[in-house]
Amino acid sequence: MSGAEERWPRWADPAIATALTALAVVELALADPRSPAWQYPVVVVMTAALAWRRRTPVTVLAVVLGAILVQQANGLPLDGLHVPLALYPAFYSVGAHRPLRPAISGLAVGLVLLGLGSLLEDVPTGDYVFIGVIGLALWGAGAAIRARIAAAVEAQTRARLAEERQDRAAAAAVADERGRIARELHDVVAHSVSVMVMQAGALRRMLPADQEKALGVAGTVERTGREALVELRRMLGLLRADTEGVPLAPQPGLARMPELVESTEAAGVPVALVMDEPPTALSPGVDLCAFRIVQESLTNVIKHAGPASARVAVRFPPRSVTVEVVDDGRGGVPATGGGHGLLGMQERVAVFGGSLSVGPEPGGGFAVRATLPLEPR
Repeated sequence: MSGAEERWPRWADPAIATALTALAVVELALADPRSPAWQYPVVVVMTAALAWRRRTPVTVLAVVLGAILVQQANGLPLDGLHVPLALYPAFYSVGAHRPLRPAISGLAVGLVLLGLGSLLEDVPTGDYVFIGVIGLALWGAGAAIRARIAAAVEAQTRARLAEERQDRAAAAAVADERGRIARELHDVVAHSVSVMVMQAGALRRMLPADQEKALGVAGTVERTGREALVELRRMLGLLRADTEGVPLAPQPGLARMPELVESTEAAGVPVALVMDEPPTALSPGVDLCAFRIVQESLTNVIKHAGPASARVAVRFPPRSVTVEVVDDGRGGVPATGGGHGLLGMQERVAVFGGSLSVGPEPGGGFAVRATLPLEPR
């Protein structure tokens, strides 16, 4: 009931109890000016108790019925409007603000006290049965409302926990993908540095012995490159445990697009490939990123598009490379599954300061479009 309690102002119950107490006192004074003085505090206790109906509803019901029994035992009439206005909310509060078992016990106490009142006052039993039925109905309404609110709160809690789990899974997937990207870029950089070291060493051996300054520069380049390779291997140790035998071969690039298309078609997805001639200034990192985007997009087509064909276009407008993979399958957003492919593409494009758009096509199918700048940003 915490949600309902937050919406119900704290001052509301004391205010209602105060107004009802004033009504009871006025009714008592107008009904019989000669009413015994002790009846006023009894009536005040009965109505003022409603200020605590949400905190201790069973006690409030017992107080209200106890005050009624005291008046019945002394032969005083109970025909004022304040009596049902105090009794029926007390029954409702027991069902609405207590767990089921204590609420049932409170209801039983209330019905027993009502039955005892029927023995103290010479009133037809049917009248008390009618009052008991109304009290039971109000108790049931309160219990039903409490159950619905509890179910809604539980559903909200489950949804929040599920969202938190999803956020944690996405964060873990992003971290894993960034580690994978870093490992791949390590291989690219390590390969390039290795080539630089070998070329510097070859240059040093080719230089005449009297070129001391040039020999010193070549030796410095070679030595610095070897130190950089050692530091690269140490850096990779932070990303994966199996650092032994770190490969220095270059990662795949757009030159292997025909192989990728062939393997995709072998999986049952026809692919139409359109690719411009890559510029000579295409860096290995951008080359690898473009290849991975096409690879992940075609993997999504195989897994999620159903019977479909795909169209791949790789173009090189001025100072950028654009990749487009469009299929004619079911058209829904592919489930990323354990691999979180779309997250991976976003991370890769972000590394190079590019842009990525993914989504269903108006005429059906799904499209992935990425733009990568050829110049660092």
